[in-house]
Amino acid sequence: MIGRTILFLTTFIVVLGASPAFSQDRIFTAEAGMVFHPIQPDKTEDFEMVLGRVRDALHESESALRRNQAENWKVYQAIEPGPQESVLYIFVIDPALEEADYTIGNILREELPLEAQALYETFASCYAYSPSMINMRLASDFNESATSDGTSQE
Repeated sequence: MIGRTILFLTTFIVVLGASPAFSQDRIFTAEAGMVFHPIQPDKTEDFEMVLGRVRDALHESESALRRNQAENWKVYQAIEPGPQESVLYIFVIDPALEEADYTIGNILREELPLEAQALYETFASCYAYSPSMINMRLASDFNESATSDGTSQE
């Protein structure tokens, strides 16, 4: 029994570690960030289902950091078709929390350990090609209450 458990855990770790979405931690090094997720058109419902579970897990987390992540994280779907006829989902994180890991796989493992593998397999199967991440700094704020350096006058 212990041998099977070790084999299962080893396989689970290897599968997750080899996967493109798990291989790079999503930790932002700037004040804001975006992640572009090109999803196969026939997999959008699956992708949104997993995102819904992640959203719920963040809101219900015992970790204040995880709950704070949810407050600054929005997901948009592009109206226009993405590259290779994909459906482009954009995660907009503003502000990004310095110490927070936004990797979907890590969130699943930490917050939904019993569902993590099945949800991640569904999540990973949705991609048309690899996601990309960018870190952003504020260059200008057109809000009337902002100063020329982007800070608020209030």
